[in-house]
Amino acid sequence: MRSSKKKTTRFVAMWDMTGLECLINVTNLNKEHEQWEKENIFRILKDQNRTLKPAHVPLEMMILRAKVNSQRHYEIYAFDSELSEQDIRETFEDSPQVMADAIRNVGHKFYSDRANKKQQVIV
Repeated sequence: MRSSKKKTTRFVAMWDMTGLECLINVTNLNKEHEQWEKENIFRILKDQNRTLKPAHVPLEMMILRAKVNSQRHYEIYAFDSELSEQDIRETFEDSPQVMADAIRNVGHKFYSDRANKKQQVIV
């Protein structure tokens, strides 16, 4: 019997007040990291140098960029979605507020410097 359950993918997204800046498919990175670990184990057993580097999410650099550019009000979230990467990008293009609100509702916040409308003097 076939499963009718849709495949979910984990993403890390970074956006600011001008739109989506970065969208990383973390599910694929996990698979690449597993392959990297296997290959490095064989290299260690064969007494070879570890020359391969794992794929990763540059979260520290993303947060640093957000802090240095605080005037842009960055947000960084991890979330699971049944939408494809292309669908997410297109939705951010067409309806950025809808997508940002949806991710805020279901995602895990890593960083947010979201502008507080009550504190804004000029809108």
